[in-house]
Amino acid sequence: MNRPALPLPLDPFALDLQKISLIEASAGTGKTYTITTLFVRLVAMGYKVESILVVTFTEAAAAELKLRIRKRLVHCLMVLSGQESDEYAPDDLTVFLQRQNDADRIRRLLRLAVTCFDQAAIMTIHSFCFSVLRENAFESNAHFDMELMADNRGFVDQVLRDFFSGRINHLDPLFLSFLDQNNITPETFAKGLLRAASQPDVRVVPEQPAFQDIWDDYRKTVNSAAQILSQEPEGIRNLIQNHAGIDKRSYNKKNLSNWLDACQAKFERSPGTDLLFDMNEQGDALYKFTRTRLTEKTKAGHTPPVHLFFDLCERLLDLSRSMAANLIALRYLFLDDYAKALAAMKQGQGACFFDDLINDLSAALDGPGGHVLKAAVRKRFHACLIDEFQDTDPGQYKIFSILFTDPGTPFFMIGDPKQAIYGFRGGDIFTYMTASRACDQRFTLAKNYRSAPAMVQAVNTIFLSKDNPFEFELIPFQPVGTPETAVERLVCNGLPVPPATFVLVDTEGLPGNKTGVINKSDAQDLILDTFAKDMLSILKDPQTCLQGKDKSGDQGAATPVTPGEMAVLVRTNLQAEAVQKALVKRGIPCFLSKTGSVFDSVQARELYDILCAVARPGEMGLIKAALVSSVYQADEAFLRRMNTDDTLTGFWQDRFAGYRRIWEEKGFVPMITALLYQEDALPCPCLHMDERGLTNLFHLKELLAQAAMNLGKESASKISLLIEWFRKQLFEQTRQATADELRLESDARAVAIVTIHKSKGLEYPIVFLPFLWHVGTVKDTHAPVLFHDPEENNVLVLDLGSENRERAVQLNRNEAAAEEMRLLYVALTRASSGVRIYWGNFAGIEGSALARLLHPGSSGKDHSLLADLEKLCEKSDQSIEAFILKPGALPEGIFDAQTVQDNDFTPKIMTRKVAPAWRVSSYSALASGHNHDPVQDGQKERQEPAPDLFVKDAAPATDIVPLSTFPKGPGAGDFFHKVFEEIDFCDPATIEPSVVSNLDRFGFAMPKAVPDICDAVKGILSAPLDTGQGRCFSLDQIPLSHRLVEMEFNITIDRFSPTALGKLFEKVDKDEKTAGYGARILSMQLSGFQGFLKGFIDLVVCHENQWYILDYKSNYLGPCFSDYSPAALTSAMISHDYILQYHLYLAALDRYLRLRVKDYNYGEHFGGVFYLFIRGMAGNTNTGIYFDRPGNELIKQLRTLLS
Repeated sequence: MNRPALPLPLDPFALDLQKISLIEASAGTGKTYTITTLFVRLVAMGYKVESILVVTFTEAAAAELKLRIRKRLVHCLMVLSGQESDEYAPDDLTVFLQRQNDADRIRRLLRLAVTCFDQAAIMTIHSFCFSVLRENAFESNAHFDMELMADNRGFVDQVLRDFFSGRINHLDPLFLSFLDQNNITPETFAKGLLRAASQPDVRVVPEQPAFQDIWDDYRKTVNSAAQILSQEPEGIRNLIQNHAGIDKRSYNKKNLSNWLDACQAKFERSPGTDLLFDMNEQGDALYKFTRTRLTEKTKAGHTPPVHLFFDLCERLLDLSRSMAANLIALRYLFLDDYAKALAAMKQGQGACFFDDLINDLSAALDGPGGHVLKAAVRKRFHACLIDEFQDTDPGQYKIFSILFTDPGTPFFMIGDPKQAIYGFRGGDIFTYMTASRACDQRFTLAKNYRSAPAMVQAVNTIFLSKDNPFEFELIPFQPVGTPETAVERLVCNGLPVPPATFVLVDTEGLPGNKTGVINKSDAQDLILDTFAKDMLSILKDPQTCLQGKDKSGDQGAATPVTPGEMAVLVRTNLQAEAVQKALVKRGIPCFLSKTGSVFDSVQARELYDILCAVARPGEMGLIKAALVSSVYQADEAFLRRMNTDDTLTGFWQDRFAGYRRIWEEKGFVPMITALLYQEDALPCPCLHMDERGLTNLFHLKELLAQAAMNLGKESASKISLLIEWFRKQLFEQTRQATADELRLESDARAVAIVTIHKSKGLEYPIVFLPFLWHVGTVKDTHAPVLFHDPEENNVLVLDLGSENRERAVQLNRNEAAAEEMRLLYVALTRASSGVRIYWGNFAGIEGSALARLLHPGSSGKDHSLLADLEKLCEKSDQSIEAFILKPGALPEGIFDAQTVQDNDFTPKIMTRKVAPAWRVSSYSALASGHNHDPVQDGQKERQEPAPDLFVKDAAPATDIVPLSTFPKGPGAGDFFHKVFEEIDFCDPATIEPSVVSNLDRFGFAMPKAVPDICDAVKGILSAPLDTGQGRCFSLDQIPLSHRLVEMEFNITIDRFSPTALGKLFEKVDKDEKTAGYGARILSMQLSGFQGFLKGFIDLVVCHENQWYILDYKSNYLGPCFSDYSPAALTSAMISHDYILQYHLYLAALDRYLRLRVKDYNYGEHFGGVFYLFIRGMAGNTNTGIYFDRPGNELIKQLRTLLS
């Protein structure tokens, strides 16, 4: 059989534009440039921009094409108008246009095209179909108001679950056990079916069987077989052993005993219950006693042994086949139900999906009004160019072949069949081959403009190693060249080096490698370690450089390789994560480049657990699952303590119940923000969460917030709906289309880690390929098989379990192997300057695409692999090198990121202060004269300065305060605030659990100090709080119902004037303690502002109908009680500006009480302010307690000032 003629090199200026043309554009050969050239030529022939349809497959590609085509039109117009410059220099296209007889007309056409370019029809194929259906609704019988939806996964999931609940779940338990035994879930049941369902021309085999009720027969047969075996085990054994014709190698005494024992054991294990047998060679031993198997193992000329037990086993084999036939019947039923149910759901919601657009337009063109619709489309579009044609499916090609294959119609199909890697999305390489046979002319682009000459030579050499490497004769490999001006880029010591390197990892000397083959798991660990060290050695070598061209086109200076010029290509997201860990371990900056969904991340699972705990705070199992997340980081010891400590358990239940209340009352965003900030996940992410984790957490928060908004007003039912939505997103099969693609971490000057599928269309200077040897294993189950039948003109066939299923499986595997070869091509051609391939004697390597190219019939030993690679190097004209690398030969080390030259320009720093007209401020912001993050200000207000961590005292023991030795610093304040926030002042039993948990929480390893700390807390609670006005109480008299803990305020201030505030204190404040504080305010250079004053008051209590502000201070003023005298406290209050703080707090509380307390009067209802310096407090003393009650006139004028 003669092979098809090879495509001819394309000359875009000699090309007959009015024919059907297929242009094969290998990687880097200027596909987009060719499209722009053809577009300009069509414009020059008189085609208007709005009449030239340009179709591609993604919105990003369409936008890029628009930009490039317009730029080319402008370039040609400028040159033809005599406005040449460095930017608009003549090129082959402008020279061609200038040579035409009607150059003036062409110039006018170009000007018109640029002017009207906003009308250009450059779009995705789905946008094209949508616009045609919408603009020709009558001709196409389409709905006027259909809503285009990006994905139908939510609908499909619903149809699947409805089918299982309505058609399957009520079936006989025996059949349900069969489904379970074969791992038939809603997801696996539909495997292969959904793609087939979207292809209207798919042929399904075998014919639909009837669903059979075989369950009673199966049970009776099992019981009969069990009864006979229990009665005649020896008779059955002897019958087979003494049979002259039976294969004694299989049916020897040992095997017979084992098989009969296994059968009896299974019969006896579950007497009286449904028993299901896996009747195949790898299944239950009962299969060995079927007539079918015994006949296979009986020598020719002999009659197989006969026994009722064998007949019963054969009957069970037949019934098992009937069960498989029932599964086929159900899948047929699903295909029918799926089409009807999906159509009903879409009609009910007015929805239309991308696949529907293709199918509807194809059906409309095929229908009775198809000629009218075609005429309407052709009236608008007179020419068509299809980009990335190799990813076209049969329905898409059918549409374009109907519309644009009339004689004289310019129709260009541009793509590279060697890069057809999206079969899982519906891309069909057989469609490309159909178009290849049908076109008028085939061309190829012959030069690679992207890669260095030696890099191109290396790829050519690899794929020329095998005849017809891409399996199909209509997809030949034609070597490409490079322009004469191309230069080598990868150099060492100033000299070019082979750009393609095979690093053959030595496996034969590894300990424990008796078979000479490394299993996949060990191989991956070995490769990751080796490749990361290898990358590190390249980065540390100043002689390994990249060079390019300077502006004049001459060879430019060589610069050392940096991480930002490298990429690692992998097959799976799991491999990407493993690569990232290996590189991070060696300090090499790297980032995952959109390798999956954020819903597949660890943070998604953890956040789901946390939200479940918030939704159901009464379930301790959910709370414990939440606590072990990276947000809380609870350890095993903490969880064990929760099992025995009811108080600790109650504390966490209350906390999660509080979050639920926020969710119900304020919504999801306030709840999740409160949760993450309160648990310190966001203010200090560097403490325990890496950049990837924090990026994912923020991303998930946004997606959940959007979903919550879509669900409507928050309520208990909406909480459960949001959690159910989140649960579905965790599983790919039920995931809806959202902006869930992983966001990038900081990628400046970092190694890109990308899947091969995602890398298509991209280029990187140096590419590392650590997993080309790895091939996934596919288990053959009852899953449907989708394949193209070469005996029926490559029609798409769905085999649900026919007698020819083995052939179907093999053809499916052949198609998968061909796509693996195309993936290899994509991976190798991403490199413009160099590629490193890691290779070795690893398990399964023989099934990889690269091994099929380079090692046909090889033994797989290291020396054999190296011999094949050396032959390849000899053919490569020094573009490929290979060497063996022993594990451990490369040194350990860490990459120093500072060695990377930073050529960025440093921007000037603006020194002028620009005061915003409206902003949020707080006490700490005012006191420091700056504006701070108001969320963090609430924490900063409680932090106390501390020069050292632990306090050592030399004072007499009788004068030492109880907490004199407690560590100092901000952590101490956080600890005591948390304790007083959590405990019930009236219940001493709540103190110890809170102390213990918060010592752990804030990192204080002082278990022996727990009793002393608890005693100190009790002393603080019982200390008398004397107002000096005949009122005295203690905190242990305040019940929970009379406390407002961490009272948040956010009050509007029309204009805050520091000067007016200082003068107010000077004029009105007559308190001796605070005398002169007005002058201090005037000297503080406070910032004036208008906007919001925000903050948190530690505690507000109501006692005997009077309200008090309390603030806890853990400042260390000294070891003795005398250090906490009234005079010492006043000094501290002034020096830390706590006086300003409590006046601002009082202004906020005053506003609150005026709104909440009936007939509120400051003089009657406000009791005063207590600042509790807790280190100096004890139950029998009045030290450590600062009290003030500002006068009525001061508050009145402060109220006016801050109004």
